[in-house]
Amino acid sequence: MRNPKQSLLIQTWGDYDFYLNTPKELTGSNKPFVYFYYFNFKTNKSERIRRYISKFDGNNRKILRAAKQIVEEQISLLKSGWNPNGKHENALEINYSSNLVECLDFWILKRIESYNNKSIGHTALKNNKILVNHYKSYLESLDSAILKVQNVTKLHIKDFLDHKAFERNWGKVTWNTYLVDIGTFFNFLIDMRIIKENPCKQIQKKTTRWDSSRFKVFEKNELLDISEKLHSDKNFLGLLLATKFLFKYNIRPIELTRLQIKEVDFNKSLLTIPASKTKNGNEAVFLLDEQTRLFLKQFISNAPSDYFIFGSRNKPSSRQVCSEFFGQNWRALRKKYNISPHLKLYALKHTSNYYDIENGASYEEIRQRNRHSNLQVTTLYIRERLFKNIIKSTNSQLF
Repeated sequence: MRNPKQSLLIQTWGDYDFYLNTPKELTGSNKPFVYFYYFNFKTNKSERIRRYISKFDGNNRKILRAAKQIVEEQISLLKSGWNPNGKHENALEINYSSNLVECLDFWILKRIESYNNKSIGHTALKNNKILVNHYKSYLESLDSAILKVQNVTKLHIKDFLDHKAFERNWGKVTWNTYLVDIGTFFNFLIDMRIIKENPCKQIQKKTTRWDSSRFKVFEKNELLDISEKLHSDKNFLGLLLATKFLFKYNIRPIELTRLQIKEVDFNKSLLTIPASKTKNGNEAVFLLDEQTRLFLKQFISNAPSDYFIFGSRNKPSSRQVCSEFFGQNWRALRKKYNISPHLKLYALKHTSNYYDIENGASYEEIRQRNRHSNLQVTTLYIRERLFKNIIKSTNSQLF
């Protein structure tokens, strides 16, 4: 086995040594990568198997963490019979007569390959593995590990979801999420021509539209407490700016992840979100107040115009952050300050709507700022809080 001089040994498994190589300068096309050597029987020599890693703006700790994750996945592949130089003759395969557990194992193997090919992200793979573990434990509890995949019905899937929901105390949203994920598994089996129909398609999702917990409006003391903590903690500077955009202008978190510096006109105090980056597919133009304009200008500093406004380490970045970026930051804030879990990030949007209406703003004004298609959608998000208001008499003196 070769012993590289300028590489970091990450892990040894069997005859394989996994290394991380990080270039001295992460410029241009230079990227860190994980590699190991695998013997190719066709060429009769060892060949380097390499997988590149993101630069992470030069953050060595994040690079090392990503490298360890990749090594774990590659070891899992090797354990499953993966041949990096071609198809292994003993590689796991499935067919029409395969049982459910065999199909689940095969699916995870293929998802790992997709992850290594960068077709799916780490979070997607992680969620798929969690799903499979839950499904397998359910089958073991029923002694149904030899259930043929052809015999799976919608009743079986629904029983699995209900069983786990009771065991794990899942809410309706989580129940629906697992239904979608397991549907992805069965769609894969359809593509493989193992089954003809997806049993999940006949199962209706749980209705969450009228769940008031989704739209819990902040009380004034809760809102002021969150604001004070964000303003006093520099570690959450980026989250502070994002929450201001969410509260003041109702710009959705997913839209915030797409914002680039070039979309801000500081001379005119305008922020323009192109149609390709909005939820409804229409361009949105926002007039920034002076406080927000100055904060944004200070936050951006001298970053290039094509950079995304929000990046890691509280500064703009050349790479767009993931869709869950602000949700992760919000949960970190709640954990650090022991903030109640019922206070959701997205509820800041509904909270500003409620207090604006309380202060005399029209529903039409709120609808336009939210870019809702109709007033019914606008009132839906704050209806539960409106019901708590003390009912006052009319101001009319005609009677």
